[in-house]
Amino acid sequence: MKETMRGLNQGNIQNLNRSLLLNLLRREKVCARTTLAEHSGLKQATVTHIINDFMNWNLVKEVGLLTGVKGRRSIAISLNTEDLAVAGIRIARQNFSVGLFNLYGEAVMIRRTSIKHGQNAREIMDMVFHAMDKMIRQFPDKKILALGLAIPGPYNRVKGRISVVTEVEGWADIPLKDEFMEHYKIPVIIEEHANAAALAQFWYSKETNNTDVLVYVAFAQGIGAGIVNNGALLTGSTGAAGEIGHTTIDIHGPRCSCGNYGCLEGYCSSITFVKKLNEAFGKKDELTFSDAVLLVRKKDPTAVKLYMEMCDYLSIGIINVINSFNPRAIVIGDEMAHVNPTLMLERVISNVQKRVVPQTMETTSIRLSSYKQDSMVYGAAIIAINDIFQNPAYYFDPEQDPQGTDGTLHSHFRNVRFSL
Repeated sequence: MKETMRGLNQGNIQNLNRSLLLNLLRREKVCARTTLAEHSGLKQATVTHIINDFMNWNLVKEVGLLTGVKGRRSIAISLNTEDLAVAGIRIARQNFSVGLFNLYGEAVMIRRTSIKHGQNAREIMDMVFHAMDKMIRQFPDKKILALGLAIPGPYNRVKGRISVVTEVEGWADIPLKDEFMEHYKIPVIIEEHANAAALAQFWYSKETNNTDVLVYVAFAQGIGAGIVNNGALLTGSTGAAGEIGHTTIDIHGPRCSCGNYGCLEGYCSSITFVKKLNEAFGKKDELTFSDAVLLVRKKDPTAVKLYMEMCDYLSIGIINVINSFNPRAIVIGDEMAHVNPTLMLERVISNVQKRVVPQTMETTSIRLSSYKQDSMVYGAAIIAINDIFQNPAYYFDPEQDPQGTDGTLHSHFRNVRFSL
């Protein structure tokens, strides 16, 4: 028994060391083995052994020479971005995005497709498969290691299904992980939209460290929050943590698709914004979200007033998040945030400063997402990359036990944890 425990511990340590070096490589982009040893605190021999494994797996490559402080030249290494990639998919209520990304989380290609009103979940799934398959065929020389999927919540991790999606029928009947794994024959990692985006922000954030709390607020077709604490997502017992869009702000408000009344999402989502704008102009679903954006940017008084109203309601959700979680950073992103970012931030910050406990606000920053495009498809890719970094031997070592060195199921069935 003692020998077994010693073996398990040794395997776990080796896996942690591998993960540590991969994250350092990701952060440094290009560096020497001596730099990895210095920054990781590992012995040079340990670093050399691990990098040799990585090279045998084609996970890293030697990419030239680096000149050190004293003029000494060292062989530079980097992650293999030429041959290896991950797929990222973001499914929203009115569109979906598919993309391929290198192991630094940089986009190789991203494509967005609109979803027609009335299309059901099965039809959307077929469209997603078609778009992703078509993109993969464009890069026949790339090995796709894993697929990350960012989806609208609430997502029940226990059942592996989306509980409800506004205006779209049938998601509750589809076992998402099973179907994507069956189609692509690679590990599939699923997170809710805001969770995926929160991980993407946390991965590249210079403001936060592993002990901080970062909250990403998705201001989009739905409203949600992804919460990263101590480098890990706060997901809750069934994965529904952060569903601020379904917090009640008016007990006498309109009925929500979730069955509740007066949910925040019904007051400030992009769907609500377009609906109210059509009503204000006496239109019958003639104006689209693109029209709404254009009207705000042209400073149409009706559109601007409605957009400010959306920002005011969003502020209520953010105030509750700050008072509940005391985060280091609030990051606001997605399509509604980018309608007029300056106006949105000014309005939200002004509202928050008036209503949040002063001592709490002193340590909290509120900023716009660093991703101008679809942060959630980037997040989908990053949760896949992180899974690879957590247990690279599973992906590259043919002798690796599918259950991993610790005897548990592979990491795509575990909670995601990041190291900066």
